[in-house]
Amino acid sequence: MPAKPFLPKITAEMEDYICARSTDLRVATTCEGPLLFSIRISPPKSTDHVITVGERKVYVSAVQAPFIKAIDSGMLPRCAIEKKQR
Repeated sequence: MPAKPFLPKITAEMEDYICARSTDLRVATTCEGPLLFSIRISPPKSTDHVITVGERKVYVSAVQAPFIKAIDSGMLPRCAIEKKQR
């Protein structure tokens, strides 16, 4: 049986956020759960799943992929949320 394709839902708010970034992004494993970082901070790995959002790519850790149903604002690091609220 072939593997199911990895196609999580991406909220409209996060699509806008991702497209507005100057770099591609990666969903990485942290002690707080899956968080979304610039690839400058968390470089992609060869095992990552790749999703295209506009002109950006979002790399998703193979460790996190089986558990992710949606990419939403809960994956933003606290510093990104604080900056967004200013």
